[in-house]
Amino acid sequence: MNERGFTLMETMIAMAITVFVFTSILLVESASLSALEKARRMNVVAMLSQRAMAEAEMEFEGKPFKEVPKKKEGRFKAPYEDYAWGREIREVEFPNLLGGAISSGSSSEDGEADKSQMADMMGKIMTNYLSKAVREVVVTVSWEKSGASQSFAVSTYWVDLNSEFNLNP
Repeated sequence: MNERGFTLMETMIAMAITVFVFTSILLVESASLSALEKARRMNVVAMLSQRAMAEAEMEFEGKPFKEVPKKKEGRFKAPYEDYAWGREIREVEFPNLLGGAISSGSSSEDGEADKSQMADMMGKIMTNYLSKAVREVVVTVSWEKSGASQSFAVSTYWVDLNSEFNLNP
């Protein structure tokens, strides 16, 4: 008989190549599904963060910062009950806006010293006003994934244009 076929070694090499190719395809597909799940989750989290921030803005519209609770948290309603939210309102401390910008040093003229003092006083007044009128609002959305806590935070700044303007620094 003169029939020719594949040897055992050729068959084993072909099988190894096939297994390697299929394993590579499965790994790429698995990574693609993981990326898709992460993108879907981040899309939901971004939407929920935007929703929580919009609700906060509506809740506090027209109110002075004194009437706004500094911290609040809760859970989203169905179908997002796996997600929790937290909101924190922080005071913003501004540095002295003109501190050290104008030298109050060894000027022999009284006019220059008065200008420097006036500029320093104006800087303190503006710093005091901005510190009272501006707040940072941080909204955090959290969830559990594989037994570990995950979170996503966004922040914005609110300005109370009706804040009291005090001329005494």
